[in-house]
Amino acid sequence: MRYLTILTASLFIGLLMANVLSAQNEQDRFLPPGGYRVMGFNTTPLLVQLIPFNRSDPRVVGPYYVNWRSYVQKNDKLKGFKISLGIDLSDVDDINPVQAFFNFRLGFESYRRISPRWGYTRGFNGFFSSGDFNTPGSKPNNDVFLGIGPHWGVDFFVSSKVSLSLETALVIGTAGFGPKLEFIPPVALNLNFWSPKRVLRVISNE
Repeated sequence: MRYLTILTASLFIGLLMANVLSAQNEQDRFLPPGGYRVMGFNTTPLLVQLIPFNRSDPRVVGPYYVNWRSYVQKNDKLKGFKISLGIDLSDVDDINPVQAFFNFRLGFESYRRISPRWGYTRGFNGFFSSGDFNTPGSKPNNDVFLGIGPHWGVDFFVSSKVSLSLETALVIGTAGFGPKLEFIPPVALNLNFWSPKRVLRVISNE
């Protein structure tokens, strides 16, 4: 397992370094106008295992492991929708069991550029959670939580098609037949891959 972690970390660091070096002379190529699809992965489970003397549980790293975004160009912004999913079905025989959870959200999001490498996001979502939101200090429970609320985030591009992002959210809803307010801190570092949408060209017969 240790060798697999080292190999994964080496590939991860190599990918980031290669992208940074190849992008040094491509400042003007970040996010050309157009639509994009973005696939993001929570890299915190890997990072917490590489930090020396770290005692964090690599599974308590935020509610979502995968994020998918679809944007279209609207003036100086990118606008679209976002889907996020996180799931952990812990084994009851595990030495250090973690509360099982299932988290899903669906909503709208906009992206605005701050500089060639920096941008910020904001949106509004519907949330469904069973268990908890898998954040440090959260208390395990068996409630089903339904809610809505805004989220905010920041993206940093390490290359023209790869970015790192952090995000926070506020959720208002109901759980256990009572109202509930939940704050999701920016504990997850996401690695995002940006893919331009293909534009269909109409061929004229004239």
